[in-house]
Amino acid sequence: MQKISIPGLLVAIPIFANSATSQIPVDTLKARELQEITINAFESRADPLTTTATVGLLTSRTLERFSTNTWANAVNTVPGVKMEERSPGSYRFSVRGSLIRSPFGVRNVKFYWNGIPFTDASGNTPLNSLDYNAVQGMEIIKGPGSSIYGAGTGGVVLLQSHPDNNLQNRIEQSISFGKYGFQSRNSTIQVGDISIQYGHSEQDGYRNHSGMTRDAIRFTSSSKVGDGTLSLLGIYSDLYYETPGGINLAQYQNNPKLARQSTANVPGSEAQQAAIYTKLALLGGNYILPLSDTWTQSTALYLTYTDFANPFITNYEKRDENGIGGRNIWQNRAQICDIKTNWTSGFEWQYGKSAQRNYDNIGGRPDKQQTVEDLRTTNLSVFSQLEAVFFTDLTLSAGVSYNTFKYKYERFVALPYNKDKKNFDGIFVPRFAANKVIGKNWAVIASYSGGFSPPTLQEVRPSAGGFRKALEAERGANAEVGIRRLGKRITGELSLYHFGLKETIVRRTNEAGAEFFINAGKTRQKGLEWSIAYEILSDPELPLILKLWNTGTWTRYTFEDLKQGEVDLSGKLIPGIPRLSQTSGLDALFKYGFSAYITYQYGGSFFLNDANTVKNTAYNQWIGRISWKKSWGQHFYSELSVSAEKVNAGIYSLGYDLNAFGNRYYNGAPKDNLWAGVKVGWEWQKSSK
Repeated sequence: MQKISIPGLLVAIPIFANSATSQIPVDTLKARELQEITINAFESRADPLTTTATVGLLTSRTLERFSTNTWANAVNTVPGVKMEERSPGSYRFSVRGSLIRSPFGVRNVKFYWNGIPFTDASGNTPLNSLDYNAVQGMEIIKGPGSSIYGAGTGGVVLLQSHPDNNLQNRIEQSISFGKYGFQSRNSTIQVGDISIQYGHSEQDGYRNHSGMTRDAIRFTSSSKVGDGTLSLLGIYSDLYYETPGGINLAQYQNNPKLARQSTANVPGSEAQQAAIYTKLALLGGNYILPLSDTWTQSTALYLTYTDFANPFITNYEKRDENGIGGRNIWQNRAQICDIKTNWTSGFEWQYGKSAQRNYDNIGGRPDKQQTVEDLRTTNLSVFSQLEAVFFTDLTLSAGVSYNTFKYKYERFVALPYNKDKKNFDGIFVPRFAANKVIGKNWAVIASYSGGFSPPTLQEVRPSAGGFRKALEAERGANAEVGIRRLGKRITGELSLYHFGLKETIVRRTNEAGAEFFINAGKTRQKGLEWSIAYEILSDPELPLILKLWNTGTWTRYTFEDLKQGEVDLSGKLIPGIPRLSQTSGLDALFKYGFSAYITYQYGGSFFLNDANTVKNTAYNQWIGRISWKKSWGQHFYSELSVSAEKVNAGIYSLGYDLNAFGNRYYNGAPKDNLWAGVKVGWEWQKSSK
């Protein structure tokens, strides 16, 4: 069996060689054998049973269960992970934590793309700038990864976009349509080790004033240069989406499609043409060089440019941002007697400059200037980790990082001129982990990891302007134990964790809807996660492969020390986190390229404010997808697919505005949806080298 390096593992998800790493269909089940998987979390390159990390994996096989318009449904099958899309293009992403720090965007989770830092120097991740087809896989590391990945108490996500590891060149075109004006077009050309992909997507949206248009092109290559391998990554994305804003309960019950309404004092989203305009360019490279039989060095560098504009209710925000950074790793793999060791050391450095201008917003047009401010962000993380395997079945890992994080701020308008700075220096973060294999199929895992998360640029400098120097970095510690089984028929994992967080950063809004952030004392976050899969029929010689799976999360997240004025909210549940959520699915893979997937998801209710006085309703979601892949001779292939979604809920939102002023918590979402797509391609043999 060919060994294919795929990051991470989601043990509840079936992974088959057919279409798991290749878009090219086959007509028999003989190629659908289980892949050999390599886990890359914490640079370990371990197998699924012996890894000391708790991770979730999304592959193209996972993504095939759902429509090709968003990653959210697939991501939400991973226990402990939540992805929201409040309106088309408005993503939020959370790992084992609430979304109270993210009014929009992705914060407190570190992203890497093909080994290149994708989260910028200030902690923001432009995930919504990516076309759905630009990424073929995700590894989600749950819990703090600061011992080797720098700032972040939530988790780490490793994105993958590589040319297919098959022997074919190909040209491929797909097109999809759906309800609410959804349509997408995607083109891919792969010649040798070079892949170019272009995607266009647009939709009118379910709510008023929720349209979206995105054009994105992605370039990847991987080739031998000297004794090493050079991987290049380039993207350009042009994204526009309208932001309808939250509404209150009475407005939702009257018409859930409403955008935020105007009041006597404050105009609404439609009146102000509230929207996001983002143009993003990124160029990066990663060079892996074997230095000897035991030493390897990898060096990743990147440059980014972002042109951002946000006409909002109270202002028109304009940002021009430049970023540069890199990551260097030295790794030594050796064997001392019967002990195998893996020593990883390195550093990561990032710098970003953001020129920020605020204007009065007159119906979507900038008017009188309000503020002119510049922020510069620099962060550095130096890390070292030693992993050792004793007696072939006991893996011990210990790592630590030293971190610095600095903001420099200048205000030119409004006068007087002001210059300030905020430093987070000398932060040491450890991680200790162990894995003991029992028999051939079982393993017990335990870990302790620290984490820290300074406020992001959009938290120290919120949309209304100013520099919130008083904000402190979050500091957390996570203790976790788990048990894992990998068998021929039954695969599963159970994890129990306790995460304590100090100086928790939470969001607040004023009457006009402008956000600001404060430190809210301590939180205590307890959770139980599980995943299990049973192969009902697994023989590739049969006309049908059938797999049943289930994943779930139980939580109890509480504030330990929180006051709002004279009101003590200690002991209250953290808003935005359901106590119970679970997903079940049945995958049926038939002969001659037919596949059918049924997924059921239950999301429990949760509170919408810190005081625990307002609660949403639970939901039950059913998702179905069928597809037919066919090879028409040696070169031409095609795929047809249809997807449908049905939700049963009193109030249904793909993302709530927590602690919203005026009780505007609700962002209505459709309770039924439908998509259809077609893909055609032409493949031919690569030239031999």
